[in-house]
Amino acid sequence: MTIFIRTTPNQSKPSNKEVTKMITRYRPTDNRFRTFDRLSRMMDEFFGDETEVRSGWMPSVDVKETDQALTFFIEVPGIRQEDIEVELVGDVLTIRGKREFAQEEQRESFVRIERSYGSFQRSFTIGVPVKADEIDAGYRDGVLTVTVPKADEVKPRRIEVKTN
Repeated sequence: MTIFIRTTPNQSKPSNKEVTKMITRYRPTDNRFRTFDRLSRMMDEFFGDETEVRSGWMPSVDVKETDQALTFFIEVPGIRQEDIEVELVGDVLTIRGKREFAQEEQRESFVRIERSYGSFQRSFTIGVPVKADEIDAGYRDGVLTVTVPKADEVKPRRIEVKTN
């Protein structure tokens, strides 16, 4: 909504000009692009967002910490064990992998594609000294479990209190 206001100039200044000011009221419901955005989202949902499929994806990760270790649970269903790489460089644990679209299936025959395909990489900074040679990784039921044992110097130690 636009409102025009006609005013006369300030009476203290000698002038015979009439001034027009425009006031525009902002209404968030008048967003002209909202309909286009909604239509674009509907098209992406129906046909699948190709840019998302090509750009890779990010698996969900849960991290559990105990006095003895850090354990990472990474959801990677549909990935072959040989397509997963786990490495520790310094204090950064990096997990890489890739899930490829099956070649025997024709992409054109799909009506909807929601699963993400491509390469992924997740990196985590381990804030404590660890036993790098004892890191264990296992893969079962689409979940990669990586256990990083803490070094002995960071494990809690019970100190006996003696009487003097």
